[in-house]
Amino acid sequence: MKKRLEPLQPTENFRVEYAINPQKPNMPSSHYHNCYEVYFFLGNNATYFIENKSFHVNTYDVIFIDKFTYHKTWYQDDETRERFVIYFNDEALKKIEDKNIIAKILNLFDKKKISFPGSFNKYMLQELNKNIYPAFSKKASTVSKLRAHFSLLGLFLSMIDLVDRGYALENHEKYNSKEQRIAQVINYINSNYMKNITLDILCERFFVSKYYLCHSFKEITGVSIMDFITEKRLMEAEKLLRYSNLNITNIAQAVGYNSVSYFITLFKQKYNCTPAAFRKSLPP
Repeated sequence: MKKRLEPLQPTENFRVEYAINPQKPNMPSSHYHNCYEVYFFLGNNATYFIENKSFHVNTYDVIFIDKFTYHKTWYQDDETRERFVIYFNDEALKKIEDKNIIAKILNLFDKKKISFPGSFNKYMLQELNKNIYPAFSKKASTVSKLRAHFSLLGLFLSMIDLVDRGYALENHEKYNSKEQRIAQVINYINSNYMKNITLDILCERFFVSKYYLCHSFKEITGVSIMDFITEKRLMEAEKLLRYSNLNITNIAQAVGYNSVSYFITLFKQKYNCTPAAFRKSLPP
């Protein structure tokens, strides 16, 4: 069964993963998590698509991805793909008693991309290598896991301090005209995926040709426009299967499919199982 697993196990509040030049470097499609993701890039160049915008990511840039936010990353064949990825949930922040500080940490996820000073990058890399990532080995002790948790919180506190003091370079990339147009198209899809959406409808609404729309959309997002619509609908269906009690017919209709059988066919193509089997396989 090709079912997407959440990064965190039910017993975990946070997890750190490391990868360098994986065999399958590019995410096959947009996806989301039910937890927060912090992506610390150690490679030389990458593109990260979040919600409705593509970000150019350079060495030591930090990407912040909120819960249930659709994202995708891709690299060129000659690019180094080294990175640390931190996943955590709200429970992981509860060791901080000050709600204002927690709010500041979560505000980082509104910024999407931040470049921190070189001294902090060195500190973050050291903490990840020495105190945090080793805690996820099979031989790690409870003490090392707790130390990793406090080290992670320390990183977040340093981040918000640097942002407050103006020592962090926040993402100020402006949309060019093409990006603006595609962002508008994506916003429309995200708000209207439950309705009938065709290329003709989009071209008429945004006053563009089919060639321009299809070519520009794939250039900005890394996927075709119709694939994006399908992915959006299936991801929303997956959320409903996980977190609602709606039946399969109602879910199909809620994500824009009048034909339940067609919805099931598309779902099986992506997950190698029916929606009913997917829901049955979920942990209680």
